[in-house]
Amino acid sequence: MVEFSFSVVLEVGAVIGLALLIGYFLSWVIIKVGRRSGVSRAQLVTIRKWIHLLTLALAVAAIVNIVGLGSQLELLTLGGIGVLLGTLALEGFISSMLAGFVVFSDDTLRLGDVVEVLGAGKGRVVKVGLRNVWIMSESGALSSIENSRLEHGRLWNYSAAERLKKSFESKDSIT
Repeated sequence: MVEFSFSVVLEVGAVIGLALLIGYFLSWVIIKVGRRSGVSRAQLVTIRKWIHLLTLALAVAAIVNIVGLGSQLELLTLGGIGVLLGTLALEGFISSMLAGFVVFSDDTLRLGDVVEVLGAGKGRVVKVGLRNVWIMSESGALSSIENSRLEHGRLWNYSAAERLKKSFESKDSIT
């Protein structure tokens, strides 16, 4: 039988409050970065839902531990297995997403830029997604290229020369 004292109820409330705070803070950060990178609204909503689901799972695990329904060893083992499975399942998605944030935060690629990617051809960037970029060739064909391929492959951006030249000149004038 589990006894509920005032301190247990207070700890459970603190865990719930902390989980909500962390969930909303992570959602806010990801949405700010995602909007700046040109991620679609639907993808941002999906990310927000996953963040809230993850914080809910962590809060439930913490509450089970506080109430005394499970041992710490069981929770650590199950949590470790869950994190390992989640990481393996999302490895490609996360690496492509992070590569997209890097490519767009460096300002090397924007919507409307004329680019050439090794193996994919030359075209104009028409859509930027969470995991990939859509490029329309001069003939009208669309190709989807993963963001990790943009970061690690060969990318020529023909329309960003002036924009990047100005940023390099401003950096040179500072030093």
